[in-house]
Amino acid sequence: MFTRSPESGAFRQGEILSDVVQVHISLDSVNPQAEEIALEEKIHPQAIILTQDCDLDWDFKARDQDEEGNQLQLKLVPNILLCEMIPAETLRGQMRDAGVGGSDLWKRIVGNRDERYHSFPQLPPEADLSAEGLPALVVDFKRVFTVPTDELYTRLRFGMRRRSILLGPYLQHFSARFGYYCLRVALPEILPASG
Repeated sequence: MFTRSPESGAFRQGEILSDVVQVHISLDSVNPQAEEIALEEKIHPQAIILTQDCDLDWDFKARDQDEEGNQLQLKLVPNILLCEMIPAETLRGQMRDAGVGGSDLWKRIVGNRDERYHSFPQLPPEADLSAEGLPALVVDFKRVFTVPTDELYTRLRFGMRRRSILLGPYLQHFSARFGYYCLRVALPEILPASG
């Protein structure tokens, strides 16, 4: 289901990364009188890449070849789409503490039958570039974020780690489930007819 991440080269769709830093503007510092805008960092202990392999590959080759002008701009991916990964037991505890769902919902989540979540089994050390392994993880498709591509590659030199890559057909299943989640259609509530 998983294989070790490469030590170098292009990021891959379905690649699990650890210690991903997401930087955003502190909203408290956004006002006309502010002399400086403050930045805040959020560290994602684990995240999985959702951006397509072909786009990641084109981007990496274009950066590596130092192409010029418009041709380079057409191949670059400005931001990489990621989704936060949560240890399954942590999510289960958060749901229990919030009084959300019960055993039926949890069974749907770990069985990949709930459209909002995707569950992954424990990652064995031999499938982890860090050789540590990871506990069972769950992706909440509401927890997507982006990081500028050049920043994500740079952060590999400052503590972010490549871990593992999800293999097909599990990758295609995961990708299709994310696409389905994004394509849901919200329907208006139908009120009962009065009469």
